[in-house]
Amino acid sequence: MQQTTVVMPAQSKWQHMLQHEFFPKDRRRDIDGLRALAIIAVVLFHAGWLKGGFVGVDIFVVISGYFMGRSALMQQPFQPARFVCRRLYRLLPALFCMIAIISASMLWWVLQSDRADIAINGAYALVYLSNFWASGHVGYFQGQAIAYPFLHTWSLSLEMQFYTIIFIMALVLPFTRHRKLAISSIFTLSLGYSIYSHVTGDTQGYYNILDRMWQFSMGTMIWIFPRPRLSRVLANVLYLLALAVLVGSCLFYVLEFACPSYMMLFPCLAVVGIIMLPQTDVARFTLVPVSPVGVISYSIYLWHWPAIVMANYLLSFQVFGATMAGVLGIVMVISLLSYIFVERVFLDYEGRVSPAVRNRGAAMLVAACGLLAGVLGYVSYVSRVH
Repeated sequence: MQQTTVVMPAQSKWQHMLQHEFFPKDRRRDIDGLRALAIIAVVLFHAGWLKGGFVGVDIFVVISGYFMGRSALMQQPFQPARFVCRRLYRLLPALFCMIAIISASMLWWVLQSDRADIAINGAYALVYLSNFWASGHVGYFQGQAIAYPFLHTWSLSLEMQFYTIIFIMALVLPFTRHRKLAISSIFTLSLGYSIYSHVTGDTQGYYNILDRMWQFSMGTMIWIFPRPRLSRVLANVLYLLALAVLVGSCLFYVLEFACPSYMMLFPCLAVVGIIMLPQTDVARFTLVPVSPVGVISYSIYLWHWPAIVMANYLLSFQVFGATMAGVLGIVMVISLLSYIFVERVFLDYEGRVSPAVRNRGAAMLVAACGLLAGVLGYVSYVSRVH
């Protein structure tokens, strides 16, 4: 019997692709919405339009802890190679492309002193030690930060360092109960250290993994706590309250409340509350509609700060108002292209190839980042010598 093949119209294919990528049914779209809230806050903060937008980074940190807790600590058996490769394919390609393009666009015309700092910052970013470089060179909230297009990669370095800690923990603690005890201990010790840093006025603790581990751990501990059984009305009320705390933090927090500070407990607890209350009516009308922005939040984060820095260099004045809006519009287009043609391409490749091919590809990604880091390190050295 002759089989007939149904050919899907081109428009339907595009609709299906967009539905699958930006409105997926197999993931928590309210958490994507939470990512959207975080990236919007960070971008508006860097644009100078939202004084408490730095809270967005803390939102990202808790979300990261939540997903890594599931991927590494709560799955039996733990698959080390799969865990590592998924992280590398997720993070390295887009980071490599951003640093390569920005470096090629800027390093040949900036002043030698700026070239040296930008290049070495890029090199540290590629090996995920950017937070260490930043803590010894520039305060995140100081005016001179606008000279460094890769300064924002400090948070990506923190994230990779947390992945490393979680990876080691999953390897050496085979039983889930031991992992729960370890993550609870890390939370307590890190929170105490962060409060100590706040009391002693250690502002560079903003970049420190020791001051941030309690936030990552808080996200991971969601898997330890029993899920609350609440009525529909009460769940919606608590969800709305948590969302109000996040929005209020972004609107009204001042720089003195930035980590390390006990004031960051409130937005972090709000993120935990939102994650622990899935499928509420409030989520469907607030966070879910903006979830497509959360899907491409990584690319937006990568590109928004270099774009702002380059605009300030090229225009020779501090960008604001309509000019800033134009820059951010360009960033959204670049970020969408980065997601479709870099992020998704590599993630799809990682998911369909054999483990051996996947592992070789991951090794090549690491080698490429190491090679580019070496080139940038050499550029920085030559620029300082001359």
